[in-house]
Amino acid sequence: MEPKNRIAAARKDAGISARELAEKLGVDATTISNWENGRRQLTLEKLLQTAQVLDVSVTYLLGIDERLDYVKPIEPAALKMLHCTPVWTASHGWALVNSIRKVLVFSDRDEVPFEILQKPVYAIQPIFSLSLRGVGAPLGVDDILSYDKIWVEPITADLTLASELRGWYRPHGRRLVENEFGHRFYLDTYGSKWLAFVNFINEGGAGEGQYR
Repeated sequence: MEPKNRIAAARKDAGISARELAEKLGVDATTISNWENGRRQLTLEKLLQTAQVLDVSVTYLLGIDERLDYVKPIEPAALKMLHCTPVWTASHGWALVNSIRKVLVFSDRDEVPFEILQKPVYAIQPIFSLSLRGVGAPLGVDDILSYDKIWVEPITADLTLASELRGWYRPHGRRLVENEFGHRFYLDTYGSKWLAFVNFINEGGAGEGQYR
């Protein structure tokens, strides 16, 4: 997909009209049309705002394939493309990437510049340290769309939220998965907000899904 079309695609996925998006961003509808058709480029500020409003990543809007291998550490050079993305560090735990200032920002507001960051850095906390009900290794992001349904595990420390959102989901289009209650997870947040499995473990062992 060409980068000029991604704003329109994300806007339609979010169910927002061009006029509504313009109002949220403080611009006129003509500006939105120019962005979507590639006639004008967004400023960095508007790019970040647009990504936040549409609930997508900056790299998605830029047309960059950001599907990281969540098992392997992130290369330091790739951090600059992950603005506002959560990452996990072996030395400090979770942090948020600030590509503008070239630092990782931690929950205690401590900041570590990219150039002195101690490896490794991951897109998610290493799988062995997560409490998941999915069976086996997580699916690769490119494999998800080949299944009719997949078991989704949200990546969160909130056990109540995890219990509410985990379950069987179906691919919906080529950008997201959705369950019967309308909950959605987007492929461009795979590995940072959720993981997918072929099956799951219930109280009696591995179980087949009931979502049909």
